[in-house]
Amino acid sequence: MNRIAIPVYKSRVSPVFDSCTRLLLIDLNQNGDIDRKEILFEGLSEIERVKMLKKTGVRTVICGGISDGFYKMISSSEISVIIGIAGEVDQVLTAYRCNRLDEPCFYMPGYNKPAE
Repeated sequence: MNRIAIPVYKSRVSPVFDSCTRLLLIDLNQNGDIDRKEILFEGLSEIERVKMLKKTGVRTVICGGISDGFYKMISSSEISVIIGIAGEVDQVLTAYRCNRLDEPCFYMPGYNKPAE
């Protein structure tokens, strides 16, 4: 099972992970999501947020923008971070499951995917 975390604002991926107040945790298996729950990030420092991600077993974060320092803190905790993503949470999850997050319709405005 793979636990995904997506910062949310209303029904969309929150534009900036550093300042999000709500985080959706989704447990995925090969057939799709099997459990969803929301946790609050309001008032937590970056260090506390990383501890929460680790404590809850998150393996992948899908987000829009994120500061370099916060990105490094998360990725050094052996959590994969997919950045520059925008859109409705359910559409983003479907794209993730189908390996389609690299389609431009899921890029944040102004985001340029790094050359591979």
